[in-house]
Amino acid sequence: MQLQKVTNLNYDQFIGRKIYKRRKQLKLTQMEVAKVMGITFQQVQKYEKGVNIISNKKLRSLSAALKIPKIKIGFCVYKYNKKIGGLYE
Repeated sequence: MQLQKVTNLNYDQFIGRKIYKRRKQLKLTQMEVAKVMGITFQQVQKYEKGVNIISNKKLRSLSAALKIPKIKIGFCVYKYNKKIGGLYE
């Protein structure tokens, strides 16, 4: 089974863009988000750029920092999978 690339964005970049858009929507800085999450602003920056993978534990604290219901996080993952036609074809 091979990963089919239908979009230019990989999963981490896709999630990173969502994080960036939501942070801007709330008018928060990377420092403010990082403080709530207990990480550095550089790490938030890496998440937003899709350079680093965000763990489930950090995803939960991120959802709290950005005031995103847990159901929305799951929907975002579903939306990505649907967009690329599922992870594996």
